[in-house]
Amino acid sequence: MMGILSDLDKKLTDNMYEHGSELTDAVSDLPEAVVEAVERLMFFIQPDARDTVRSQVLGLIHEYGIQDASSGDRPD
Repeated sequence: MMGILSDLDKKLTDNMYEHGSELTDAVSDLPEAVVEAVERLMFFIQPDARDTVRSQVLGLIHEYGIQDASSGDRPD
């Protein structure tokens, strides 16, 4: 029984290392054009606040499923 649990634990751990950033990284599934647009806007943000603002903006885009504006796909 312990062998089965050990194998399962190893598989789960390996899977988390391989795919875990997709759960915590807001950028992982966003189109590159969206990420680049957010980066260009960072010029207008105070340098000491850029990391926080970048993270918040990308998180909101990810959460609300806002698509690449150039594609014309926008939520209703």
